Amino acid sequence: MFEFYPEQYRFVACEEPQSVFVAGIGSGKTLAGAVKALMHATPNTLGMVVSPTYGMLRDSTLRTFKDIGGEAIYDFNKNEMTAVMRGGAEILFRSADDPDKLRGPNANWAWIDEGGLTRKDTYEIVIGRLRAGAMLGDLWVTTTPKGKLNWVYAASQKMKVFKATTLDNPFVSDDWKQSLLDTYTGMFLRQEVYADFVQFEGLIYNMFDATVHVKRQDLSKYTGYGLAIDEGYTNPAVILKIYFDNDGNYHVAEEWYKRGKLQSEVVEETVKMAGAVNPEIIVDASAAGLIAALRDRGLTVYPRHGSVKDGIFRVQELFSKHKLTLDPSCVSSINDLESYIWKEGKEEPVKEFDHAPDAIRYFITREKRIKIATQVRW
Repeated sequence: MFEFYPEQYRFVACEEPQSVFVAGIGSGKTLAGAVKALMHATPNTLGMVVSPTYGMLRDSTLRTFKDIGGEAIYDFNKNEMTAVMRGGAEILFRSADDPDKLRGPNANWAWIDEGGLTRKDTYEIVIGRLRAGAMLGDLWVTTTPKGKLNWVYAASQKMKVFKATTLDNPFVSDDWKQSLLDTYTGMFLRQEVYADFVQFEGLIYNMFDATVHVKRQDLSKYTGYGLAIDEGYTNPAVILKIYFDNDGNYHVAEEWYKRGKLQSEVVEETVKMAGAVNPEIIVDASAAGLIAALRDRGLTVYPRHGSVKDGIFRVQELFSKHKLTLDPSCVSSINDLESYIWKEGKEEPVKEFDHAPDAIRYFITREKRIKIATQVRW
């Protein structure tokens, strides 16, 4: 029914109670996790599928599950995010951006997709749910590795590990694989393509602490918001919605972090995130085409000029003073901040994991103070 390459098949067929498929981007890890979920959805069982954010759950994990589940899915309740399978199995689909909401019914099995982008307490809470029928249920994780400090690396020492590179997947085009090899370098290449757990040394934002700087905020207390954009195609394109107040506090409330998106798609998403007002939008000055396209849509766009190093020091200062926070849903931005490093022996950043940090830096160090966005676009 499904075609698998060897390591993908070995993961799907594994009967160990805890397993992890550590694989590069485009390696078919979500497909493998979804097939494993279908195999575990036996009559009168309850399973839980977890993804880092609601957007990733909707756009990737759930979409893949529905595609391969087909007619085996008897009913899906969108409001409850619950699937009922033919035969009576029930599956809960949940976001991990608020891990406490994962507490609830006891489950027979669980799958955490893109586990490296979730926090450690996600894993701990999910493990605590696997006790239906007084038995410890099965858990599997599918993920691209996110460094040796990430919980997946430690947990994998106790799991059956399966590893695949992007290049191992024969079902994606050779041209796409080559585009990654031509674009990615260094540790980013090792992590994203070759699925290595890399050791990040010389962190630029070593004062960033997710337990302190990642939190939900009351957005009504801020003066306004703006958008910051880092252009990309093979590398991710990033749009951040950043709130600010008159006391120099900033909060990254939303992120759009996508690979392989055309400039027109970036423009449409920017229009959507800008909302009914016309906030200031900061874009790196080198992205002249994107700036022009955004202005053609009536958006207020300012090119960002200035020293990279000075901008980094300003962001470091804000983290040190606890004046810069991120919403828990901004999982890719958090991952970049935890992986962004200096070149050895230099005060110059490595051009890897810099996509969200660059967007934050553009906004924080913009030369023009944001005005309260009240102008309605027609």
